Amino acid sequence: MPAKPNAAPPLSRFRILGDTVYVSGQVPVKGGEIIEGNFEAQVRQTLENLRAALDAAGSSLDRIVKCNCYLRRDGDVAEFNRIYREFFAKVPELPARTTLIAAPPNPKVDVEVECIAGRGRA
Repeated sequence: MPAKPNAAPPLSRFRILGDTVYVSGQVPVKGGEIIEGNFEAQVRQTLENLRAALDAAGSSLDRIVKCNCYLRRDGDVAEFNRIYREFFAKVPELPARTTLIAAPPNPKVDVEVECIAGRGRA
């Protein structure tokens, strides 16, 4: 029987190896539904989902070492940076980051963020 078109992808939300947490790409999903049409709302939900995944793994935003960020449109970089700064405002040192303009697999998704973090709370 073929997989449903909206079936969850074959991946873990995060994996832990030793003291390192690898968080899979988080997208703007809330209550099982993609938030559509509003880039700011998508970024905020994506970063909240990232925070929640880290929390579930016993980590936090201030323990992120590296973020990979994927945006659908290059015109969204400035707004993404503004919102990203808000989420990391209390972090003593910003994580290393790569931002790519690359279409996430779902056409309704304009942003995806993955990260590598240490375990524990700083």
